[in-house]
Amino acid sequence: MLNAVIQRPCYSQADSLEALLKTDIADTTRMNTLHDLAWELQHNKPGIALDYAQQLLDLAEKLAHQKGMGRALHTIGCIKGNIGDYSSALKYFNKALNIWEELSSKKGISAILNSIGNVYLNQGDFPKALEYYFKTLQIDEELGDKLGIAVDLGNIGIVYHSLEEYNNALKYYFKSLKINEDMGNKVGIASTLGNMGLAYTDQGEYHKALEYYFKSLKANEETERKNGISINLSNIGITYEYQGDSAFDAGDSALAMSDKYPKAMEYYFEALEMGKEIGAKGFIALNLGNIGFLYVTLKKYVYAERYLLQALALADSIGRLVTVEHVNQNLSELYEKTRRYQKALEHYKQYNAAKDSLFNEEKSKEIGKLEARHEFETAEIERKRLEEARRAASAIAERRRNNLQYSGILIFIVLLFAGLFALGKFSIPVRVAEGMIFFSFLLFFEFTLVMLDPYIEEYSSGAPAIKLAFNAILAGLIFPLHSFFESKLKRRIVK
Repeated sequence: MLNAVIQRPCYSQADSLEALLKTDIADTTRMNTLHDLAWELQHNKPGIALDYAQQLLDLAEKLAHQKGMGRALHTIGCIKGNIGDYSSALKYFNKALNIWEELSSKKGISAILNSIGNVYLNQGDFPKALEYYFKTLQIDEELGDKLGIAVDLGNIGIVYHSLEEYNNALKYYFKSLKINEDMGNKVGIASTLGNMGLAYTDQGEYHKALEYYFKSLKANEETERKNGISINLSNIGITYEYQGDSAFDAGDSALAMSDKYPKAMEYYFEALEMGKEIGAKGFIALNLGNIGFLYVTLKKYVYAERYLLQALALADSIGRLVTVEHVNQNLSELYEKTRRYQKALEHYKQYNAAKDSLFNEEKSKEIGKLEARHEFETAEIERKRLEEARRAASAIAERRRNNLQYSGILIFIVLLFAGLFALGKFSIPVRVAEGMIFFSFLLFFEFTLVMLDPYIEEYSSGAPAIKLAFNAILAGLIFPLHSFFESKLKRRIVK
């Protein structure tokens, strides 16, 4: 069974980009163009895409342009992963990750972690895949990257789907679909619809599954994504085969043979050819296995053995453990039906070994821990966000209160000095006048200190000597004003 990993899309036009490369353009523009071309062509023409990505890497290294090197390494890793060269893909991803970490680029780190998760998913290491997807989701949520969040949710759904936790898978798929629809992201919509169809297939809801597959196929054809089309064709074939199995089990073998199985085989071969066209070894292995097993059902055992052995050899060579498990199970059934019991036993043992590697108690515990850690980290992020919001609201309220009090005190001081000048109409004793003037300037001095205290505190870092120096400077500035206005006020008030 095939699971589709959602890819981060690029919407460039290959023809116009290739034409741009032939012109005299700046190095940075050339790097961007090479990157967009490689990313655009990675699914449909991986060989050409790899050449463009290598050109980008060579140019970026020549210019010592780290961002360009990071993008080139990531793209090469994606292409290697798409064609099933997972060990090479991981090497390139880890090199790219080192660069993005040096640049402190959260967006770059998130994209790499997502791609590493994709490799582990394709290898059947579900705890590792889930670990990387949760890391990516956390970063994308911090960045507010909606496209990234949609990708992460979809990929987490794929892991749960692989673990046969369909309700969990659909929960994440629907979240991903909603974000993609809000953004109008056709590539994301197509991938998510296809994954949802697969979940319904595995639950036996074949009509509902086909509805989602054909919607996904239409969206993929609109965006001309051959890898997505290949996935849809394969999954439509699987669903027709399962419908044929259901009809056969119900005793309606004529319907199964004349309708569903031929349809399934037609879609498998179409998907196989497209897989070969884009050089996607994982897709090729999967569809070889699908064709082989359908031949087992149709009792065409010679054809079945040929296709299943090809599928097993290819899946083994690229380390695609999920396909290795399924093909060994199918070979065991084939050899049992053809009474070659020794071979049936050998492949059954290989099937069990692969199954144990994919699903075991230790991995289940590891996944449980990852889920709990993700929930804790999500809750902690939310707690910190709410705490930060409370602090911000409290700071705003405090500033508003302080501003009101400062305004009130300032108005009072202004009125106080105005009152002192108005006292010139009355006869005031000298000591009383001096006391009133002293009190007014003392209040003005203290008010100025209160206003400037936060800035003095920040500059002085709380050092008493520096704060005392600031206060002394302020007093030195106010003293001449005090002397000037005191003489003026005394002459006006004292008769």
